[in-house]
Amino acid sequence: MIKSLYKARSTFNAWKVYHGMYLHFTNDTYDFFKYNGNGTWGTMASMEKYFSKFEKYGKSSFQRGFFETLGKTYGKRDDLIFWFLSQFTNELDHPDDFDSDLYEDYKKRMNDFNFYLRLDIENIVRYVKEYNITFHELFISKGINHPPILKLALGKTISLETFTVLDILLDFIPVLNEQLKDSIWDSYQKLAVNYKPFLSIDDKECGQVVKDVVLATHEE
Repeated sequence: MIKSLYKARSTFNAWKVYHGMYLHFTNDTYDFFKYNGNGTWGTMASMEKYFSKFEKYGKSSFQRGFFETLGKTYGKRDDLIFWFLSQFTNELDHPDDFDSDLYEDYKKRMNDFNFYLRLDIENIVRYVKEYNITFHELFISKGINHPPILKLALGKTISLETFTVLDILLDFIPVLNEQLKDSIWDSYQKLAVNYKPFLSIDDKECGQVVKDVVLATHEE
């Protein structure tokens, strides 16, 4: 009985965190932190009602199995949040689409955050030199054209983390929001803005990494 209750509770924890994060990343009116991941779905009865939609003749659904396994593997709320971030930051919203391999890549990048930030800033500097533009021009949209910083992000030359860090440091998204009425920009900037409160960084430390790389290349 105790084991069964633990299994139900761990499954519920995974299911509840998922639904809170899903709304945070897909619904403009829901804030995971404001509501502490809570909502109308926050009961065992709601979870069972959700699973029952996929289950017939007493057979467990993929959805139930997925959340059971995830809840058992990642027992702590913060660990569940971290796992789901590896999916939502790759614009995967539903369990059917989730890719567990993305978790390992995400964990590697987050565990050595400043190293990968430095690599991305070096890529940015190479781009600036190749196209003979200033660092400032990375964040300027000319007409209906996407700003270079978005092109670098969409092309995976830099990560979503680096794009988001640069916005934290420079606050360029609000300015571009005034200039661009574009679905691609709108989707990506919303992803970055929604991700920002989950991204715990040292602003001064990250700013120094960016500054060091940019200044070093100017001295070459």
